Amino acid sequence: EKELAEARAAADAAEAQVATAEKKPKEAVDPMEAEKERIKKMPVKELKAYLDRHNTSHSDLFEKSELLGRALEVASKSAPEPPPGPAWMKSGDMCRLCGKSQQEQGGIYCRRRRTDGRIGGCNEAICWRCMKRAPKDSFGKVRCTKEEFADLGEDAWWMHHHCFEDGDWQDYFGEPEPEDERWRRTGEAASW
Repeated sequence: EKELAEARAAADAAEAQVATAEKKPKEAVDPMEAEKERIKKMPVKELKAYLDRHNTSHSDLFEKSELLGRALEVASKSAPEPPPGPAWMKSGDMCRLCGKSQQEQGGIYCRRRRTDGRIGGCNEAICWRCMKRAPKDSFGKVRCTKEEFADLGEDAWWMHHHCFEDGDWQDYFGEPEPEDERWRRTGEAASW
């Protein structure tokens, strides 16, 4: 009985500790400091890719410490990269079209992380209501619903048609970009 009482007391103490930890407000994390910490953990290959994404030469650097120094210098001069995963709007984010504050997952950002690590899109926030109702001539034809976006999981992305680059139509719709759509986007005919 004594052992049972001790075990119960230990379990109660552990539960109380977890409850206390959950109640504590999370400390505000400076996005720039978080980005620098993320960079410090990168291996050499990722540091080189990071510098390439920011159009910064690294051909004169041979040591990891040199690459890290240049990457941290670039990070201090530029905005933090968006987090990986789907570009959901967070609670309080404003829709660019209607200007209304949104709740968690109340819309998405025009953003795609390409396989080479580059970020595509204009990063404008669009709520689901505007996604559905915005005029095609100014907003474009490329649309999705909240359910479609959620079903794509961690690979979800969406961009305005005018933010597409070559290959994005194929990746999004699974078919080649029609000639008339390509012409609307670029203003030039295909060079096949």
